[in-house]
Amino acid sequence: MVAPRLALASISSSPKMSEYRLVEVDGVEFSDRIHAFNALESYFPALREHHLSDGYWWFVEDSQGNHVAFAGMVPFEPFKNVAYLKRCYVMSEHHGRGLQLRLMYARELKARQLGFTQLISECLESNGASITNHRRAGFETMVPEQPWGSLKTVYWMKVLA
Repeated sequence: MVAPRLALASISSSPKMSEYRLVEVDGVEFSDRIHAFNALESYFPALREHHLSDGYWWFVEDSQGNHVAFAGMVPFEPFKNVAYLKRCYVMSEHHGRGLQLRLMYARELKARQLGFTQLISECLESNGASITNHRRAGFETMVPEQPWGSLKTVYWMKVLA
């Protein structure tokens, strides 16, 4: 079990983030809450149990302790040392506060700690904020040989040096 903790100490120093706390949680222990957040976005497929047990999960809490965003990261099977940014959802009333970008940074930090050498992600081409955040976080677009998303998906990768 992963005890809830701040994933990045520097996150709370941002003026926009001062009212938030980023917490890494155990996917199995928090599975009901993770499934509930996953269901908020209609195009997210259902999560499988191995995503929760083998993955890494975060919530962002507001100053009252309410979960206002979540994100995950899982090994990108069958590729060794590649992690997949599995989901990110920020409640609409908390958009524009840098939460998605901070969740990207938290997942990158965890990936580096675990020895992953590459991150893979995707978003819908209509999601301008997500595209901007991927670019800000240093991701580059890619074209997979066998795309797994919808026809309007942008695929991303980042090599971790």
